[in-house]
Amino acid sequence: MAPGHGRSATRRRFLTGTGAAAAALGLTHAVPAIAESVSPATANAVDPAVSVAGVREIKNLKARYFRAIDTKDWELLKEQLADDVAVDTTGSLGPKMTGADAFIGFLKLTIGSAKTVHQGHMPEITVTSPTTATGVWALQDLLIWLGVVRVIGFGHYHEEYSIVDGRWRISSTKLTRVYLDPLGEQRLFGV
Repeated sequence: MAPGHGRSATRRRFLTGTGAAAAALGLTHAVPAIAESVSPATANAVDPAVSVAGVREIKNLKARYFRAIDTKDWELLKEQLADDVAVDTTGSLGPKMTGADAFIGFLKLTIGSAKTVHQGHMPEITVTSPTTATGVWALQDLLIWLGVVRVIGFGHYHEEYSIVDGRWRISSTKLTRVYLDPLGEQRLFGV
């Protein structure tokens, strides 16, 4: 039989994998020290099943958010927002505002007549409790007014989420920009 195989190798893997190796080596005094070193954040960690489900639901929430903006479905957009959502668009030369109605009114005024394409990528979502979460999304957007004026932008959404009436909703959102470029039609299509 090859070295590292057989009954004794299996027993070593079992002992190591179960922590029984520490007990077998007389290191039981180390166990209380390990238990004491667990941070409060780890002790209060969200159940992994709750976290996985929350991340999935938040990804769907943000997909509906982008679709609602691009299709100008303001009712669908409102369903994705907490009534008292805090919105900060200063990173894109816009205002700060509070409330779903104020935000939707701002969008109707600024991009309601524009063709828009918003894409969110690479979400970094952390479920912080069974009813709260944070997230950062990479963003690329294209905005076209009157078929002539075009702006393409890149940046990030920094967000907080909470469960309201049994559904995840955006409770705060801050748009930051990495790059914003007005484009001529020729530059966009290479003509």
